[in-house]
Amino acid sequence: MCPHCGSDSPLVYRGLAPYCTACGALRAPMSAPSVNLAGVPSRVGGTLAAALGWLVLVLGLSLALGAGLLFWALFRIMALALAFALPMALVALGVGVTLLLVSRYLGRRGALRWREAREQALLAFAAQCGSCTAEEGGRALGISVAEADRILTDVAKREPERLAVDVGDDGKVRYRPLEGIARDYPDSGGRAYGRGVRVSDEVARDDGNGEEDEVAFESDESVNGGATRGRRRV
Repeated sequence: MCPHCGSDSPLVYRGLAPYCTACGALRAPMSAPSVNLAGVPSRVGGTLAAALGWLVLVLGLSLALGAGLLFWALFRIMALALAFALPMALVALGVGVTLLLVSRYLGRRGALRWREAREQALLAFAAQCGSCTAEEGGRALGISVAEADRILTDVAKREPERLAVDVGDDGKVRYRPLEGIARDYPDSGGRAYGRGVRVSDEVARDDGNGEEDEVAFESDESVNGGATRGRRRV
């Protein structure tokens, strides 16, 4: 846990110095999982297992074929050649396929941990700041803006009760962690459009014809299946 902000967010290493991804303060090394190193051991293990698996398949099957041909050339007895070659081929095939399956599992596990660490770090950073853009989150974690935007958008779609998407007057998309859907919509300067998505009054305002503009928004009751509709005049 970070002694400065109290969050359990992962670390991000800049050079050899570890920093809190939530508040950016310097922290003790190895005090939390690292965004830079998350999933790396599994991915490296998967790569080595894949290389060893293909090596076993190629060498083992080659040796089995060579032994079978040798016994066939010496004794001209097919049964004897198969008796030596077939067990070697089966062992090589079994070991090689097993290593390839292990490699696939480790690769998926590493990718999952890699993404989970970045997701947790981005949410911690957004919670510390109140909200953040993909550009701010990417800069804090040292990742690309496109990657940060992809992760935050995926969380907002998958768990709209956890992360809201706000569109400001300048058109920038900000991601705002929530404890519940639209918990601060009534006191905010914007209005809700759909679940967890809010736009500012400037964007939502009509052309100025003075007519009543109805804006639907979902309150916390939407989590339980209910919905609250609000009306405002512009």
